Amino acid sequence: MKIFVVDDDPMARLAATEFLHDTDHEIVELESGEAMLASMEQAPDLILLDIEMPGMNGIAACRAMRQAGHDVQVIFVSASDDLDTRLTAYDAGGNDYIVKPYAAQELARKIEIAGRSKQTALAWHDQAEMAQKAAFAAMSSMAEMGAIQDFLCASFSCATVDELARCIGKTLEQYELQGLVALNFENNKTCFSTRGECTALEISILEHSRNLERIFQFRDRLVINYPYATLLILNLPLHLPERIGRLRDHLAVLAEGAQARFMALHYEAQRLSQAHNLRGIIAELTTTLEDIEQHQKNQRIQVLNINCNQMERLTKAFTHIGLSEAQEEAVASVVQEGIELLSQLQDTGLETGQRLREVTHKLRLLCQDGK
Repeated sequence: MKIFVVDDDPMARLAATEFLHDTDHEIVELESGEAMLASMEQAPDLILLDIEMPGMNGIAACRAMRQAGHDVQVIFVSASDDLDTRLTAYDAGGNDYIVKPYAAQELARKIEIAGRSKQTALAWHDQAEMAQKAAFAAMSSMAEMGAIQDFLCASFSCATVDELARCIGKTLEQYELQGLVALNFENNKTCFSTRGECTALEISILEHSRNLERIFQFRDRLVINYPYATLLILNLPLHLPERIGRLRDHLAVLAEGAQARFMALHYEAQRLSQAHNLRGIIAELTTTLEDIEQHQKNQRIQVLNINCNQMERLTKAFTHIGLSEAQEEAVASVVQEGIELLSQLQDTGLETGQRLREVTHKLRLLCQDGK
């Protein structure tokens, strides 16, 4: 340690220096409190500070040093051994107290205790600094993860690819990043940039990036590849290596979420297209059924007219044929059975048409529910 020996008595300073002669400590002798304060830029680790000195005494010098913000171990040295002096030294910011005259062993023990206290304080300081850094990192990570959670929630309500692109761009802006994104699924391709519409060069860069590894970094460029999504970051904060590690994780989630929503939009567009086509087919089927039903009605009327005419002609023919009454009834019965069979066949056609109409109605309701 670097030790200040502050005493107006040269013999007292010499004695302390002799006691510490065979140690590895660096000794600096000072003759007054004012000289001690003027030398604090040398950053001592320990001060042996005499209390009874002319001008600024040790108590005043220690108090002024503490007010200036110096955190140094102070062992007060005094010929007084009363409680009042010890309390005054404690209130001034002292760490220990030794009474003149003292033995070399006592001084060595006091210095050893001061050294351990310094090491403990340094350890606590390091731990506090590490804890502070960990806390800041955790807070930063939570904020960054919050941006991803906001994106995932917002992406669910994106109804178009343009809305999804704006959502991705907003998230990258929260990270103070600029980038390019390419989405490609079943020949449905789209590219966009945080700077606006992708240029031909940017599109070619994205196409080349698709052939790189899953996560690839080159200087301040970062590429994240998924089967149907490529994210290219153009300005990684190289001066913040810890943040880059977190960003790689968060941006991977961003790319995967963008891919999932893009695929969902593609499937939804397909479903809407299929529903639209199906509604057209249903409308055409409905028109066809109406035409068939009208044709069947016309045929039924025609068949009834033909049956009536045939029965009338048959009745007139009986008067010329010369059949008996029983024969006429038998022939009329056969003809009537044929007419009834024809009517039953027509009724069967009507029932089939009705079932087709019911199926068409169910398909129409299904398309309405799928809008």
